[in-house]
Amino acid sequence: MTEDAFIFQKIAINDFPFLKSILQDEELMLLGWGKTYTDAEVMEWIEKISQQYTEYGYSYFIVKSSIVDKPIGIAGILRTTIDSQPFDEIAYILKKEYQGRGYATKIARELIGLAFAEYHLSQVVGQVAIENSFSKKVLEKKGMSYAFNYQREQNDGKKKYLVYQLSNDCG
Repeated sequence: MTEDAFIFQKIAINDFPFLKSILQDEELMLLGWGKTYTDAEVMEWIEKISQQYTEYGYSYFIVKSSIVDKPIGIAGILRTTIDSQPFDEIAYILKKEYQGRGYATKIARELIGLAFAEYHLSQVVGQVAIENSFSKKVLEKKGMSYAFNYQREQNDGKKKYLVYQLSNDCG
């Protein structure tokens, strides 16, 4: 059996239909982000991602699978602020039909490799809603350790998130 390879493609305006299918999926979005996006918000999100490419060189990417030969989700390295502290975070959202196949673990491995080898980051974090046991397992499999938790603003309220961290031991 052939090992699946993942292609990380920069997001562009013509990706709107695919991004809409993710960002407007309640099951995917409510757990991690606490909201779904309107069409106008999807367009704003694409513009924000383009600005992050310019500013940092990285952000979310469309993830394509070599085996399925089509986009399976989005993933990336994001500059974020958690409790007033700056971090570089690995993040991923896979369409439901591609979950449970080990893709998230492989994508997380590739994101960590990019963060350290390509972008020379000193550490990365991953954050998950406390009830997202699958993503917690993915981060732990990749050697990330629990660092702290915090209350994240979400939909007119706060939700507890766990933050995992991994340092770049190679510099």
